[in-house]
Amino acid sequence: MNISLDATLKGLENKINAGDFLKAYQQALRLRNQLLGVLHDQEEFGVSDGLKLADMLSDGNTESATVTLTIYEPLPSMKELTSALSLHWTDLIHAAIRQAANKGKLPRFVKALVWIEVTTPKGTNNRQLWDTSNRAINLIINNLKGIFFADDNLEHMAFGVAGRWGEEGKTVIQIRSFDAFPMRI
Repeated sequence: MNISLDATLKGLENKINAGDFLKAYQQALRLRNQLLGVLHDQEEFGVSDGLKLADMLSDGNTESATVTLTIYEPLPSMKELTSALSLHWTDLIHAAIRQAANKGKLPRFVKALVWIEVTTPKGTNNRQLWDTSNRAINLIINNLKGIFFADDNLEHMAFGVAGRWGEEGKTVIQIRSFDAFPMRI
């Protein structure tokens, strides 16, 4: 029996009033951040068995002078970003970069184009948060700076962000030469 997430959420909405549902959602976000903090500390201080969460939730590839980093989580909004979530995403990005480097030489661009595509599952509260400009884009850009391009100023990089609804959340980051991009202003 396969019950969709939307059907489950709608069923819960009918059983709980909106205020209680929002409180439960906010508590789930707090618990997620606390769990990420604990996992990060375990990995950092050697309590884990060497397997890192970031390595399981990210992938990287270098092909035809384009680097593709895939994070199997949707990029959070700035409103959700806590220090634990920021550390978690930094780990995810760095793990994806390591994986891309293991598959081929990482290019360094004079001027790079960073394309970010975020797939988010539909849910009760994310329609209010899913504004493209409210995503934690700086978190990605700052972790690419110095590796793929010298700085995040207009001389060294440009970026674009797109979002879409999907069943599974993920973030795909592509880095390529800005000169390869056909549009000119």
